Amino acid sequence: MRPPLFPSALALLLLASPSRAIEIELRYDYDTLGFFNAPGSREALRAAADYYESILHDSLLAIDPAAWPGNTWNARFSHPATGTTTTITDLAVPANTIIVFAGGRNLGTTAGQGGPGGRSASGWQTEWFDLLASRGQLGALATPATDFGPWGGVITFNTTLTWNFSTTGPVSGKTPFMTIALHELGHLFGIGTAASWTAKASGTTFTGAHSALAYGANVPLQSGGSHWRDDGSCVAPNGHNPSNSNNVLSKAYGQFGAPHGFTQQVLMDPSSCSAGSYMKVLTDVDLAGLRDIGWQMEPPVRWITAQVNPATPTFNFSWPSSSGFTYRVQRGTNLQAANWTTLSTQSGNGTIQQFSTANPNLGRVFYRLTTNPPLPAAIALEPPTEPAPADMDPVMVTDCQCCPSHDCE
Repeated sequence: MRPPLFPSALALLLLASPSRAIEIELRYDYDTLGFFNAPGSREALRAAADYYESILHDSLLAIDPAAWPGNTWNARFSHPATGTTTTITDLAVPANTIIVFAGGRNLGTTAGQGGPGGRSASGWQTEWFDLLASRGQLGALATPATDFGPWGGVITFNTTLTWNFSTTGPVSGKTPFMTIALHELGHLFGIGTAASWTAKASGTTFTGAHSALAYGANVPLQSGGSHWRDDGSCVAPNGHNPSNSNNVLSKAYGQFGAPHGFTQQVLMDPSSCSAGSYMKVLTDVDLAGLRDIGWQMEPPVRWITAQVNPATPTFNFSWPSSSGFTYRVQRGTNLQAANWTTLSTQSGNGTIQQFSTANPNLGRVFYRLTTNPPLPAAIALEPPTEPAPADMDPVMVTDCQCCPSHDCE
């Protein structure tokens, strides 16, 4: 988006954000019951996927079986329309891409299910198996795992419910599709399902450092460890009882009509209740959980207020923040890298943060909002430079995490 230009002050406001992001490829090959024929359904799922694309900035290696002669693999997942295990042989997955198979069926009292896909493989190179297990994320190969590099997975929605496909707010009497889609994609990206999540789930608490920072303590888990703790109630006016001791509350990250910093029950608890007049969305704690799994993250850096008026004695700025990120307001008289002066450094806490500075009376001045250093790249896992041996004895690895889907009621 072009930053606003204020010719009278000759001031330009810049937003500094990472350019690399993952791409979520939505596939409806197995939507054989036609759930996503409903008007607005595909657009809503695309909006949910776009949000994850905007915050996840990992570098994922391609899975290209053609580049690995003598090696083969099967992508395995639960067919969204039947629930049966489905296999795709030698599925090609482009670099920095997650493939999501979406569909619907009767899930009884459950609104949605989602999780990462599993795999089986054979071949003659360790690097091939490491690629499938990690997609270049070194921590995914560690014991215990500290990172996650899936090829993709599946999300399924209950065809018997009446759905609200709005991307801006709840509708009385209808199940909020955006809330369920964001929740189930969260499971697909490893919340409650990745080995790097399980490594930090100790009994009924989650010990991830980023989550503890956002919550103020280790985060309580629901029995089974795949969700934040459920408060067991959906009550007016904001979807939770403020005095309920089981609440796991956090600040909403402003999206889909919900204001930034609004207090709500965390998205990744097992309940689909609304947040009053707002959509229940990802919160500061949910975002921190994704970081603890190993995702390289940076919530979009943007101004909410950028009041630069040469007639006033101060310039005012505000922006949405997330815990664990440092935000810097910087000023320069030109766009050269060495010219920027940091005016404010603030640690994100899930709220809208603010800063005011005096009019510098410099004639022309540039402002920008920056956060965190460059993100690390994936480790290299090279295809073979020699042909596979003719008399090889393939090694078979069956690793069907297939499919750790989790429900949202």
